[in-house]
Amino acid sequence: DSRKDEFIKLFEELNIELQDELSKDGILPLKLVMKKWLPVDDILLTTMVIHLPSPVVAQKYRTELLYAGPHDDDVFLSIQSCDSNGPLMIYISKIIPTLNKSHYYAFGRVFSGVVKSNEHVRILGPNYVPGTREDLYIKNIQLYKI
Repeated sequence: DSRKDEFIKLFEELNIELQDELSKDGILPLKLVMKKWLPVDDILLTTMVIHLPSPVVAQKYRTELLYAGPHDDDVFLSIQSCDSNGPLMIYISKIIPTLNKSHYYAFGRVFSGVVKSNEHVRILGPNYVPGTREDLYIKNIQLYKI
């Protein structure tokens, strides 16, 4: 119990409020404490903004790594210039189903174009082979958030 009191005193000194998060046995989960003390989302976002090049700068030299098609077609040129008037090209890094598995949350980065509700998109899975329908899906964007 003295150990618990030591932790509570430390949290007070660090301005970490955890009274509502105490578990039944009075133990504070370490993961929760670390989230409150060192919020990784803020740190990660700040680090990315400071250290990573903007998409406009980066895509000029990364497009040939991102796109396997011809370097003179509309898609390549739109990705290279981050053209909002170009075709919609997104890299989806994570897809998470909702609790009832009727919908999905997709997290990604837009390379060109603009995401709009009710727009049909082609999803090329990791096993997609150009020219085939294997691992190719056509879905409707129902709602998007930035």
